[in-house]
Amino acid sequence: MIGDAVAKMLAQAQASAASQGSGAATDTQDLDLALWQTLVESGVPRLLRPESQGGAGNAFRDAAEVLQAVGMHAPAVPLTDTLLAHFLLSRASIDLSDARPIRLRVAAPDGTPDAGAAAAPQQSQSGTEHTHLLELDPWGDEVVMTWHPLTDASSATAGAASGRTVRSAETAMVQGLLALAGASVLTGAMMRAMAMAIEWAGTRVQFGRPIGQFQAIQHSLALAAEELAASRAALDWAAQELEVGRPMPAAAIAKARAAEAAGKVAAITHQVHGAIGFTAEFSLFRSTQQLWLWRDRWGDEHHWNAWLGRQALAAGPDGLFDLIMGEVEQVNLRA
Repeated sequence: MIGDAVAKMLAQAQASAASQGSGAATDTQDLDLALWQTLVESGVPRLLRPESQGGAGNAFRDAAEVLQAVGMHAPAVPLTDTLLAHFLLSRASIDLSDARPIRLRVAAPDGTPDAGAAAAPQQSQSGTEHTHLLELDPWGDEVVMTWHPLTDASSATAGAASGRTVRSAETAMVQGLLALAGASVLTGAMMRAMAMAIEWAGTRVQFGRPIGQFQAIQHSLALAAEELAASRAALDWAAQELEVGRPMPAAAIAKARAAEAAGKVAAITHQVHGAIGFTAEFSLFRSTQQLWLWRDRWGDEHHWNAWLGRQALAAGPDGLFDLIMGEVEQVNLRA
């Protein structure tokens, strides 16, 4: 129900933006503040906070549905970053109002910057402040995060915590949450791209009939549908595992599977469209832009497959089945 409600909000905002000739957000100056206010009033940004702080606790299945809607509609607000940041800040006993979004800047596994995040707390050209910033490095023996709230933050607690660095041993949970979020957005973007490709194949006519009636097109769409179905199955499992406190290896498998599928689905859907979707004026561009961004963000398929390979080698032949089924001690699943 939460996912459906958020999907409707984002679809309405997307339709409004399309009618006004605007696209997805590329930086803070493009934030849809009206949409953000609607999301705040619904309580969505605090979804993963404890119930005592206005959230739903470890509602990772609901969060996965919400983030699939984000992937489908590419809203002009950093909802993915904010959802995760609220979860992380709640673990550090930092609370704040929802008036401003939060952007995550997560160090990549190889130490390079997070291309999908802002470098600092952001302002518009008019000087109106918009977003907080949470820096995160989850790839070592401990999680290190530094909180940079805006100076006008309404919460005294947030203001007092400015520049505060927090360390945590919850590496598996944080890495799993990042992987789950990336897999969710990718799955939603693939769903949207597939829907557009199927609609296009049913309406685009060549040689006197819709191109979707040609076996070559049907075969390509069937392959893409297989990739999407596998990604959704892995994502569903990962969300359930996080809710019972077993983030790994399910989350790693979900992100690896979705990231690998994203490249194939992007290629197939563009082929079905005759490659015209590469232009910014065509709506498919927004979905595949999400696929290319989130395929790399917070660990691509190569990173997570390598991680899974190291765990398999460490488990040995007798422990491989337990690893695949998630029946292993989380403390042993280290980078």
